[in-house]
Amino acid sequence: MIWRFAVASLYILGAWWCYVVVRRLPQDVQEIRELKQTIRTLAIILVWAITVIIAIVLILYSFVIIRELTAFLRDLL
Repeated sequence: MIWRFAVASLYILGAWWCYVVVRRLPQDVQEIRELKQTIRTLAIILVWAITVIIAIVLILYSFVIIRELTAFLRDLL
């Protein structure tokens, strides 16, 4: 039971992370263009790389959730 709560919490946290980072896209692009600071640019790219990985995991896990939900509903009928 606790494991499912932890996974659900991580899923929600990952979705929130992606939401926040995607909303920052215009600011990040502008910052990369204007500042020309290597460390700052690398940090922004690292955050975006992590976001892409999290988004892929969320999408794959969404398929698992849909499959399990479908199986559960099928068993009810």
